[in-house]
Amino acid sequence: MKNTTLHKEVEIIATEVCEAFTIRLRSDGIVHSHTSGEIEFNIESLKKFTIAMGKMVNYQSVPLLLTLDDFAIPPVDARAFWATKDACPYACAEAYLAKTIGHRIIGNVYLKFNKPGRPTRIFTDKEEAIKWLSTFL
Repeated sequence: MKNTTLHKEVEIIATEVCEAFTIRLRSDGIVHSHTSGEIEFNIESLKKFTIAMGKMVNYQSVPLLLTLDDFAIPPVDARAFWATKDACPYACAEAYLAKTIGHRIIGNVYLKFNKPGRPTRIFTDKEEAIKWLSTFL
């Protein structure tokens, strides 16, 4: 079977570092946020993230890919806040890339108990996450 999928090189259009978060706007329209495990974050940090992301995407709603350092663990109150629909009006969908068993467990707890206010999935494969996010462009 012939593979007809076109693989375009994705470029980073803009980058912003906001406390524990490095936010990158990709040329395919997806925003990638990476969370450092070396800097603690909280609800106020997430509010600053939302402001930075809003400016980056010109206050439009876009898909959001989220990755974390291995030891970056979102605090319980921050997870509860982030799950609310209004926490980040610029994310129309979120894909979390869970590289560790701990992140997969926390991700599944987040989905089950926090019930995010926007389409959200946990992935172990980056390409699958991007493929899913692309359906929201």
